Amino acid sequence: MIRIVGAGAWGTALAILWSASDAREPVELVAHTATEAARLTAERTNTRRLPSAPFPARLVVRSLEEELPTLAATDILVLAVPSDAIVDALRSAARGEAALVLASKGLDASGARVSEAALAGGAPSTSVLVLSGPNLAVEVAAGKPAAAVLAGPMALGEHAQQLLARPNFRLYLSDDRTGVEIGGALKNVIAIAVSAVRSLGYGENAAAALLSRGVAEMARLAEAAGGKRETVFGLAGVGDLALTASNTGSRNARLGELLANGIELKAAVTQIGATLEGIPTAHGALALAARLGVELPITATVVAALANGVPINVLAQTLLGRAPAPEFR
Repeated sequence: MIRIVGAGAWGTALAILWSASDAREPVELVAHTATEAARLTAERTNTRRLPSAPFPARLVVRSLEEELPTLAATDILVLAVPSDAIVDALRSAARGEAALVLASKGLDASGARVSEAALAGGAPSTSVLVLSGPNLAVEVAAGKPAAAVLAGPMALGEHAQQLLARPNFRLYLSDDRTGVEIGGALKNVIAIAVSAVRSLGYGENAAAALLSRGVAEMARLAEAAGGKRETVFGLAGVGDLALTASNTGSRNARLGELLANGIELKAAVTQIGATLEGIPTAHGALALAARLGVELPITATVVAALANGVPINVLAQTLLGRAPAPEFR
């Protein structure tokens, strides 16, 4: 059994992927409310979040408001909810002894990672994997090729890899849960800045330079937090950042564009109308960096725009005017 909690675009895409006709395991998509579950069951598509992707016939939709059967040790529970909802979802999902796969990306305002939230909710560290990578929900649901990384205990990762990998969804394994989480979270913050610089008309040279320096911030923070620098040069770091910063379908890139065009934060969030993990992550990353003694100038710039309303063009000029320094330090 594969149980996916969270009927947003990403949770829905994963449920469609894993319940296709060649699926080996029963698959459940668990919505937040019974009303939402009934709507999804009746329409057999997620008209609000992923309207172009019909549900496979074997996909079962349930809700957190019903009594879910407890999962077995051989099953997998996937949480695809906003990072601040992980603890509540974990308590309602009847995990039992199943492996826990966290498909959420982000840091809370204190800098805590999603796996740390799961541990605080009672999940043993030996049962927790994180799933991250350059994955557009609409493309995954359509069956287009994609790759991601599963990070955590290797034996558990091998078990999950066997159940979750598909010919069109290649899964790599990593034992660096911290590095994967930092890369997957911070890429949203860097994407806000890169998109803003591009929208200001500074050109692709400036956007590429900013993206590259953003990777350096990811590497510094990942290493300081106990992860590996090289992890952020893989799927969960560079791969995901390249996608998020360049694709116009990214919510966080859209936020950077709106801010660059003078739209206030509250109005921009309302216009986008979906969860923006880059906002709490920017604050959390800066808080974590302060505790660890790490400098994150791009992230600090994004926080200044989000929290203080400093115009993006002023912040961009500040970044460009920084004193020269060695590229690697």
